[in-house]
Formats: sequence, structure tokens, C-alpha cells
Amino acid sequence: MTQNMIASLCAVAGLATSWPAAAQDDGSFSAASSSPASGYRIESSEAGFRLVTHGVWRAAGAPQSESGSTETVSGTSRAMPQLTAKLRQSAAPSFRRAAYLPNVYAAEAQYGLPRGLLDALIWTESRYNPLAVSSAGAAGLGQLMPSTARELGVFNRFDPRTNLMGAAQYLKQMLDKFGVVHLAVAAYNAGPRAVERAGGIPLNGETPGYVRSVLEFWGAR
Repeated sequence: MTQNMIASLCAVAGLATSWPAAAQDDGSFSAASSSPASGYRIESSEAGFRLVTHGVWRAAGAPQSESGSTETVSGTSRAMPQLTAKLRQSAAPSFRRAAYLPNVYAAEAQYGLPRGLLDALIWTESRYNPLAVSSAGAAGLGQLMPSTARELGVFNRFDPRTNLMGAAQYLKQMLDKFGVVHLAVAAYNAGPRAVERAGGIPLNGETPGYVRSVLEFWGAR
């Protein structure tokens, strides 16, 4: 039993790094497959999204392990997963992203941004942590600097909704100014003057990697 539990938890840890969270606005999920040996269940919706539920699953009527509690769901019994703190921490940003995506989509629609671009930018900026503060003093989901936030009318950078709206407005300004996505994203990170001086993406050791991360996340959606 102990060997089976260790093998199942190892499978959970491996899957946690290979299944990014995918959020959707609507659509109910239906069970697509189940694997008691692998420690996860996959559910899919009509829209094609997949939801992976991690845990250590046991068949109905199986004896309960001393290391975990048992929960009854729809007439079946399953052992509750004993997840490590590291695994819980790695999953936390995905849950935050799912919680804020409706506000991100609303901000993209309001400012006419390309679908998913603000999502990619926020993920790169803060991993959807509304309390994130950089060493330079940028704060919130969109990592707005104090002066930029004031210009955008964002008076509380730690308020998720107003921070997202400010980030969307600023990104829209950069798109209007430079006309192409990669330069707009570079200007969001380094500032428009830096992009103008460089005649492109500033080679400052940070911005090229930042632009690449945003565009890769955007293209992978």
C-alpha cells in the first residue's frame, strides 16, 4: 500500500508541471476518463477544454488508508489527496488566474485589445498575484509604477479590477503608439522612450526575455 501511495503522489507531482490551468467562461464538464492507478481524473467540456483533477483515487468499497481521509461524492468513495506544500504553492497562481480572467476579458473588450494579450501580459508581470510588488516599486496584477498609475487614474494599485483596467488602458496606448504587438509589449515593460531610443526592443537584459515570454504565452493559448 505504501509503495502504491508513493507512486501515485509522484504521478501527481509530474502532472502538476505539465497541465497548465485552462479557464473558460461557460460550459459544463463531463467525465471523459479515469485512471485509479495514475492519481488523476480528466474531465472535458463540449468546448474542448480539459479539467484535470489530481488526487489519490480508490474504487468504491475499498478499505480506507490510515494516511488520508475519505470523502463521498455522488455515491462513490475516494481518498483525499495528501498534497505537498510545494505542489499546493505551484497550483495557486492557476486558481488566481481563473478567478480574474472574467475581469481580464472585460478589460480587453473595453479597450479593443487582441484576445488573450492582456492575459499573457498579466501572467508574465505578476503570475496573477494582486499583491505583487517589484524591487522597482511596480505593484499589482499589471505591475503599474506609481507615476503611471496616477496618469491612468488608478489610485489603488492593489485593487485587482482597477489595476487590470489601468493595465489594459496603458497597453492600448502603447499599441496605438507603436502599431505592432511586440513593440507595444516592450514599451509596457521598458517605457515608450526606451523603445524609441533603441529603435525597437531595448537590449537591456530584461525586456527581450519579457517580450518573448508574453508572446509565447499568448501564442500557446
